[in-house]
Amino acid sequence: MQIDEKKIANLTYKLLNKKYKDYPSTGLKNWKSDWQFLFSVILSARSNDDQVNSITKGLFKNYPALESFANADLTKLSKDIHSIGFFNSKSKYLKNAAKIILTEYKGKTPKNLEELIKLPGVGRKTANVYQGVIFGKSEGIAVDTHVARMSQRLNLTKEKTAEKIEQDLMKIFPKSCYHRINPILFWHGRTICLARKPKCNECELNQFCPSAFI
Repeated sequence: MQIDEKKIANLTYKLLNKKYKDYPSTGLKNWKSDWQFLFSVILSARSNDDQVNSITKGLFKNYPALESFANADLTKLSKDIHSIGFFNSKSKYLKNAAKIILTEYKGKTPKNLEELIKLPGVGRKTANVYQGVIFGKSEGIAVDTHVARMSQRLNLTKEKTAEKIEQDLMKIFPKSCYHRINPILFWHGRTICLARKPKCNECELNQFCPSAFI
């Protein structure tokens, strides 16, 4: 069945948003405040949620406030998160982000994308994930490996980089659902549209997905 990309996008959203409506918007746990969630997302770059969760369980007990991170000894902080990838860089991101939030934003994490991406360790993906979970809306679409893979398989984009894929997706999905694209494609990519052996027989999208059964 040949249908254009906007119809594919519409059907994909309709079917998957219904299927995953009760799934959590994020696999990250242990956070209780907006800044703790932001720091969890910063830690998740090039790491998986399980790795982050194993760290943050103790991390937020040892560093319960932004001041704790702002005044942290970098050597100790790096050691506290050493089991995660790029721990040296991420320890600097957390410490410096805490300082900026405290001094420039009076301890309140900024809300808009332009201000968020100025924080150390925060790119568009991190900012969009943060906005989607904390505010239930986002200014863009967070593109992770699952979103990229599914977007390419559905022919919603031919681009390879996260930035260009996001721009393509923003043209075909309504802004009101930007914040839901990452969660629904994440869960479908993690459970059905697997990287090596996609379960096309079990997929609700197989009737119109250009890559089904290939």
